[in-house]
Amino acid sequence: MAEASDPKIERRKAAVSAFKRELIREAAKRVFVEVGLHETSVREIAKAAGYTTGAIYTQYASKEEVYADILRESLTSMAQAVEQASAVARVGRKGAAALRAWFEYFRARPAEFDLGFYLYGGAKPDGVGRDLNRELNVRLKRVYAAAADALEADDLVDASEKHEVAVAGASWMFGLLLMFRTGRLKILAVDVDVLVDDCLATLYRGTARSRSGRSRS
Repeated sequence: MAEASDPKIERRKAAVSAFKRELIREAAKRVFVEVGLHETSVREIAKAAGYTTGAIYTQYASKEEVYADILRESLTSMAQAVEQASAVARVGRKGAAALRAWFEYFRARPAEFDLGFYLYGGAKPDGVGRDLNRELNVRLKRVYAAAADALEADDLVDASEKHEVAVAGASWMFGLLLMFRTGRLKILAVDVDVLVDDCLATLYRGTARSRSGRSRS
């Protein structure tokens, strides 16, 4: 008969494992951003984290799993930020608050933007395997759904079009983040916050006009 495990020991082991995984993720972020997923090795991640390669493999089966875990954590936190921003905003500004939160999340976490937007190696997604890609896509769709629901709550769009408008708004945010991260806006002497506000105002005006036109036809 197997002996019952001690709950205290199991909790301690889980805490140690979680701490190690956090150190590995933070080290991997730096390496991935610097050299890209394809050029990164588990050995390089281990060196950056101060561990042996064997210690990495006790936590992750591959560098792709490390990468997926970083994106998993990032997308979950981002969805929560977007949902929270929408929840506290007044009706009529929930969609704008959600999309602004999208922008602010990545502005405060440039490494996560670089990783999530596949800036290394061009804009082509590297991929982490079918199963992990499927899981990450589900988490990404939660972020879009939060923005879409916020736009619908503003009575700006209906259920049939909210996803498309949310994708359009998020695409503008990504474009501004890219211009901001690459220093283009600084060269052009344009305030990124003014551009975000202008884009959101344009999105609202354009969507409102489109809806008004359909109601009259």
